[in-house]
Amino acid sequence: MNADFRLLLGAAALAVSVPLPAAAQEVAPPATPNADRLAQEMRTLARDPRNVRALLTAGELSARLNDPAAAAGFFARAQAVDPTNPRVFAGQAMVMVRIERPGEALRLFAEAERRGLAMEDYASDRGLAYDLTGAQAHAQREHRVAMRRNPDDETRRRLALSLGISGNAGEAMAVLDPLLRRSDRAAWRARAFILAMNGDAAGADRIASSMMGGVGTALAPFFRRLPTLNAADKAFAVHFGELRKTPARIADAQLAPPLPRIAGEPGVALASAELPRRLVPAPAPAEPRRESALRNEAGRSAVERRREREQREALARKATAEAEARRLAEARETQRQAELKAQQEREAERLAAEQAARDAELQRVAAASQPPVTEPPAAAPAVPVETPAAQAAAPPPAPGFGMTPASDPAPSQAAQATPAAPRIGGEDNVIARIIAGITIPASELGVEPMPNHRPPQPAAVEPAPAPAAASPVEIAKVETPRPRPATERPDAAKPRPEAAKPRGKAPDAQAADTKAKVAEAKAAAVKAAAAKAKAKPDPAKTEPARHWAQVAGGANVGDLPKAWRGLVAKAPAEFKGRQAWTTPLRFTNRLLVGPFKTPGEAQAFVNAIGKKGISAFAWTSEAGQKIEKLAVK
Repeated sequence: MNADFRLLLGAAALAVSVPLPAAAQEVAPPATPNADRLAQEMRTLARDPRNVRALLTAGELSARLNDPAAAAGFFARAQAVDPTNPRVFAGQAMVMVRIERPGEALRLFAEAERRGLAMEDYASDRGLAYDLTGAQAHAQREHRVAMRRNPDDETRRRLALSLGISGNAGEAMAVLDPLLRRSDRAAWRARAFILAMNGDAAGADRIASSMMGGVGTALAPFFRRLPTLNAADKAFAVHFGELRKTPARIADAQLAPPLPRIAGEPGVALASAELPRRLVPAPAPAEPRRESALRNEAGRSAVERRREREQREALARKATAEAEARRLAEARETQRQAELKAQQEREAERLAAEQAARDAELQRVAAASQPPVTEPPAAAPAVPVETPAAQAAAPPPAPGFGMTPASDPAPSQAAQATPAAPRIGGEDNVIARIIAGITIPASELGVEPMPNHRPPQPAAVEPAPAPAAASPVEIAKVETPRPRPATERPDAAKPRPEAAKPRGKAPDAQAADTKAKVAEAKAAAVKAAAAKAKAKPDPAKTEPARHWAQVAGGANVGDLPKAWRGLVAKAPAEFKGRQAWTTPLRFTNRLLVGPFKTPGEAQAFVNAIGKKGISAFAWTSEAGQKIEKLAVK
């Protein structure tokens, strides 16, 4: 509803002008002294663009012509040349009061006054700022100062509206009377507002229907709302059509400095001072005349103010959306970093477990490849020596009771060899396969050779003696008969020294061969590990941590070149010579610019393209993260 009232007020300002006959249109347009002076100052600036006086004067004239945007540009140029000039602060205050920021305007006026600037030339605008903050007594004092110095029509209307806001309807009508007699349409509109603010909505409706064309009746709800508002809201309603108290207005009001004390001020001589101080019926409006200057000024000001407010609201919405986008991007990035860290920790734990399992398997294989250690047999009691007669009488022991017949050969070396190592199958490790094929001799294990491990030799058999009386034979130990000469007595038989010597390689030679094989296996394993490490370079070296600016993103990598070309078209100077890069981000892909030497350089690039309307943020990749170039042509 508030926006509708503002549009209706703007339309009412445009409706005050009615087409006239050709004869009436020959009247010369009213003089525009402010526009003529502005044209003169523009010619001065064309010759000297840094002329501070011309810049300040052009800014003040533009503000009085209701062009706050142009005025702000002139004051900014003047401030760049002379930043301490108090007229710069006063001019900026004139702009602030026209863009509905009275609190900031009063602060700037106070700063200009503190720097020694006389404020009489700015009294009208300062009075309007006081009206908009609800300080009508201070506003009326400033309006009277302006009336004494330069009693222009705009100041008179402002004073009348201020009096109407404070409830002095009669005095307000007296101030407006000279303008009403000249059929000033803006004055009639002000009269309607004053009547409505003081409870005469019907009188306001009559003026609206007769002076504002077809839109007059639509203002009836607005007129009936005015008496219910406070002083500051009434001022915003009649000057800007603003009925709603916005958060921006509340924040701006906090910027206003404390109100000064009001000293006695002489009254303003009114042109209709002879009229009584009561509400006098105004004269009937004269025939409407062509007032192009007034129509353009009032209508354009309302439309431009609405357009500027819409632009500010759009910029605020855009800034909020960009801030929210940056917050979401930072939250997503934080989550991604946490997930990446957790994944790295899980991978490190898995690799450690695999390494521990491989080490345990190597130890098991090495233990399984060693033959079991055979303990030497316990000492047996000695066998009693029998006489030849007893030996002849004793029958020969049967085979199977531990005695080997003389005709049986000695056990073969193969039958009493060391058991073969258990077979190791399914091992992928090279060292395990090599160890599985190594046989370690008993001498390396620190044990005695097995008792029956002797080379076979032909045995000499003595002729059997004559039968004799049998006598018991005491068997205490199973032992292979030792070969002896046929002529040697049994009790004098001794083993030949060379029979105990093992055949084949010496134990030292076998140990040396085993050590050489183990050393070769270890060297081969080390060489294979080094070759594998060399084949896979360190990702932290090939992809170090770098600084980037993310300018876009998308689920399809194929769409990123098109997005890049659109960004280059918006900011060609900033993207000139830059390379596009990309990296995956879960279900989407980043579009990056860089790399930059420092995070500060990345942020500076983000700020530069932000001025061209491009949203971006600085980002630092981790060491090992793959960043690929993006072909954009």
